[in-house]
Amino acid sequence: MKRVLMSLFQNSVSFSKGSKSKVAFSKTEVLKKPLIAGFVFLMAVSGLAAQQTGQFSFGGRLGGAVGFNDPGTFDNTVRDHFDSLLSRSHSVVDEPELNFNFAIYFNYAITSRLSAQAELNFMINQGYELILSAPSQRSILIDVNYHSLDIPLLLRYSLIDAPVIFGIQAGPHISIPLGRLEVYEDRDGAAFNERFGIDTSAAFGITAGLFAGFNAGPGRVVGDLRFIFDFNSLDATASGTRVEFIKRRALAATIGYEISF
Repeated sequence: MKRVLMSLFQNSVSFSKGSKSKVAFSKTEVLKKPLIAGFVFLMAVSGLAAQQTGQFSFGGRLGGAVGFNDPGTFDNTVRDHFDSLLSRSHSVVDEPELNFNFAIYFNYAITSRLSAQAELNFMINQGYELILSAPSQRSILIDVNYHSLDIPLLLRYSLIDAPVIFGIQAGPHISIPLGRLEVYEDRDGAAFNERFGIDTSAAFGITAGLFAGFNAGPGRVVGDLRFIFDFNSLDATASGTRVEFIKRRALAATIGYEISF
């Protein structure tokens, strides 16, 4: 198995046999331009909010997402390299991947129903699973994961504003990869866990969905359901060839709390 994976990832990764592990965040990989840009962005919005007291809200949300991500050309690469191990009749199944996310945001009320919202969303362990199977043979599992900082800019319109709030939202986003891409492979009990750099600096796309909320205490309990669609893929270099590893399609649900000031 190691020989096969080396042919797939040579010149870009090194192998380490063991159990599946998560990508470790490090200062050198994460605390760079994305977070600095995000901090400057939040400070700028905070300064504007201070001049528009009563029209802004600040909040946070926690939740999860399920990814129906497109593995891009990596799917074909996997098929080609495992044809020698499995029968030609083997199938490849793309399994949805569950992940965790949390967000902080500022919302500006343009009118009583229309508002603009800027967010910093940390998306943890996004990716997909490829399951290769053939008759009378064990399945091969390949799991691809990464983290990102998403910055969506949304227009939101309230269809109902009392006694609960319910509305629609949509807008563009930029998604900045954090750390490295992790590829985990397991076959016949042998596990290999690889991490390597992502060539793509950012993905761009559209976020759209629904939101709801109701007053509770000094602020408001909020809920959010959204679809995330990236236009471009995240690429990495494997065996000297640039490969499209993932083009994200995800459905995210979060709940949180916000306060107006």
